[in-house]
Amino acid sequence: MTRRSKFQIYLTIVTFSTGFLVATSIETTKLMRTEKMNNQLFQQETQLTDRILSEKEQNRHLENQLIDLQRQVGKVEEAMAARKEEAADILGQLEAARMQAGVVAVEGPGIVVTMQDSQHASTSADITNYIVHEHDVRLVVNELRAAGAEAISINGQRLVSNSSIRCVGPTIIVNGIKSAAPFVVSAIGDPGTLEGALSLPGGVLQSLQDFVQIDVAKHATVQLPAFVGDVKSKHS
Repeated sequence: MTRRSKFQIYLTIVTFSTGFLVATSIETTKLMRTEKMNNQLFQQETQLTDRILSEKEQNRHLENQLIDLQRQVGKVEEAMAARKEEAADILGQLEAARMQAGVVAVEGPGIVVTMQDSQHASTSADITNYIVHEHDVRLVVNELRAAGAEAISINGQRLVSNSSIRCVGPTIIVNGIKSAAPFVVSAIGDPGTLEGALSLPGGVLQSLQDFVQIDVAKHATVQLPAFVGDVKSKHS
């Protein structure tokens, strides 16, 4: 074998070896890069997983806080509702007390009873038998109260617990105010019940109709003024 042939063989081996080494180096580099990228991706995935877990934990904590706050709000709302209901009940009692005390004007369904002297009064030998007296008016008022009247007035004078009805000649004094016939007794309450109480057999209407003129009318709305004066004073 000549030197030239040996050189060519050596050159071929060196070239092949060099190519193999280069190829191997390239593949190794690719593998290292791939491994590095995989490590980076793994780290990113790990960080992302940790972040997701942290966010979930924070969300769970916030949800628990929200549930606690909702419970607190619910308790406050229940307390407010109870207080509101209690305040409404107290206000209702106050309004009822004011109406019964007569210190506020009121209106509602009821009846109006008009009492006048009899037409026979002028020709009768004893006129006192045919004119309206305070006890006649008191009979009507007492019957209306017994029938559940919520408020009563006589000729615009609101009756309260200490109101008095007095007779002075042909006039009647209510709450210190003098007025003459006709006497109009207005009452708020169930119209049918109030009228029925006055119309009972042997009741007020029957006992008075032969001596005075008396008329009863039901109304969808009866207006009564407030009491004017000192409710602490006894009117005599």
